[in-house]
Amino acid sequence: MALRLRRLDRTGCYREHRARSYPPRTTPPGVRTDPTQGIDKETAAASFNDWWNALPPNTVTIFSDGSESYDDAGKHVGYGYAIYQGQALVATGKGAINTLSHVFDAEAIGALKGLQKALTLPSNADTQRWLCIDSTSVIWCKRANASDTSQWAFLESHRLIDRHAVNIRWSPGHQGITGNEAADSLADAGAKSDIVDPGPTAQPTISGIGSIARSLALTTLQVDVVAQKRANVVRGYRKWQLDYALKEPMELKLSRPTLHRLLALRSRHGDFEAYYKRFKHEDAETHCPCGKAKTPEHLVFCEISVRRFHSWPLKPVRHHDNRPGRA
Repeated sequence: MALRLRRLDRTGCYREHRARSYPPRTTPPGVRTDPTQGIDKETAAASFNDWWNALPPNTVTIFSDGSESYDDAGKHVGYGYAIYQGQALVATGKGAINTLSHVFDAEAIGALKGLQKALTLPSNADTQRWLCIDSTSVIWCKRANASDTSQWAFLESHRLIDRHAVNIRWSPGHQGITGNEAADSLADAGAKSDIVDPGPTAQPTISGIGSIARSLALTTLQVDVVAQKRANVVRGYRKWQLDYALKEPMELKLSRPTLHRLLALRSRHGDFEAYYKRFKHEDAETHCPCGKAKTPEHLVFCEISVRRFHSWPLKPVRHHDNRPGRA
């Protein structure tokens, strides 16, 4: 490596590169703020409606959504958008995208198409524009960090958002927000129209290709495993046709003590009354300190556990044990 740098330095290219100045990379304010601000959807929707109903006529809001569905004709993926000035609907649009994609791609493209259309409408110097999006994942990528899939749509959105000072706001989906409902219906219609614009919209996306690749890899591996092991696997086990997962389950991310207890609950092989009786452990303690028999589900109803649960910041809902013989 040092030899390469010395040779490169003789030409002056390396020195020129080191001396070249680059503008500091700036991060727009608010890009790292949670789009939901920690508010539940119902409260956020009520706040959004109050805000939207008070907007003046010179404020433009662009609602967009994506749709992914399946029927006898196959898979359909598309987008829709609805544009308002104040509370008046002024423009709508919809379309399909390549079926080798997912709803995330459709939402990204739909927001871009809506913004592009809004920028062609008559406006003045004090016109404010808002992208109203129900997907927090799309909002994160529209703000700054473009995802690999549909990256072209996010990068073009960044350019337009910066140039025209466009704001972005979370509009919770399926909460009766006027623009959301309109965009949702348009997205469904756009997906089923199968009318795809030429250009990047008509191309497969990374997420769509990735799904196909994972499916093919899984199928190939399953066939290979079955072919190699069929002679060694008993017939009683093969009849269940168990899946062979490529991705590790979420449970394996747990600590070993926690995973041990989870597996014990699922298998019922552990510190339980029925287990001790089955294997004739006469000296085992079969009852909890609260006085109830030890069962896999007792953890949820145990008075001692429940008292601890209610000291947690995000405590679970308390369940009452209505089973016969249990108070």
